[in-house]
Amino acid sequence: KTPRARREPSMVVHKTLTFERQVHYLSEALDEIQSRRLPGYEPIPFHASPMRKGKDFWRRVPATTRENMVQEVGSVIAKSDPRGVVLFAAAIEKSAKMHGEEAVQLAVEEICGRFNLFLARRHQEKDTQRGLLVFAEGRFHQRARTWVRTFRQRGTRIGSIRNFAEDIPYSASANDSRMLQLADYVAYSVFQHFEHGDDSLFEPIRRRFDKTNGRIHGLVHKRFSTG
Repeated sequence: KTPRARREPSMVVHKTLTFERQVHYLSEALDEIQSRRLPGYEPIPFHASPMRKGKDFWRRVPATTRENMVQEVGSVIAKSDPRGVVLFAAAIEKSAKMHGEEAVQLAVEEICGRFNLFLARRHQEKDTQRGLLVFAEGRFHQRARTWVRTFRQRGTRIGSIRNFAEDIPYSASANDSRMLQLADYVAYSVFQHFEHGDDSLFEPIRRRFDKTNGRIHGLVHKRFSTG
């Protein structure tokens, strides 16, 4: 097995489930962080990695301010209504057998299947809302449209997809969406947790991943042999 320090980074694909009534409050909470910490600027995208490392715009922001802001973004998730914000994430460790587009497709399949099962449980509780998928625009968001349509038609490893409102997911710029920026925080925290053993961002949101009776359904970590 390749030593940890030399292994390629895990591929993390994520989804953050947010019920419609929570979107306004979550967006306002992030806007409040900016107005309090960095007043006078146009809306600044909150992407966890550049914030923490001081890249791009964040180079001009003191390290203490940046770290405090990242922690406050996590607090927004941790303190949100647990019925309205539920987390899902899939971390796929890359290897000779699993990498590139195939790894991303597997992560999307895991998320779709787990999200569908969550919605099915909610339906049993007389909550008949259906789900929508929104992908951040990037290298794979167009391919994701085909993958999700296929999952709807043929099912996933976890089961059939019957609780989505649309066959094709939506996409949007993460720079323009506070919800996708929160999802970015989740992905980054999961990556740091599995790849580097850094739980400083992951621990505050650990309990928000989908679970029933103490069993976590909303977080999966896949490893594949390198041989």
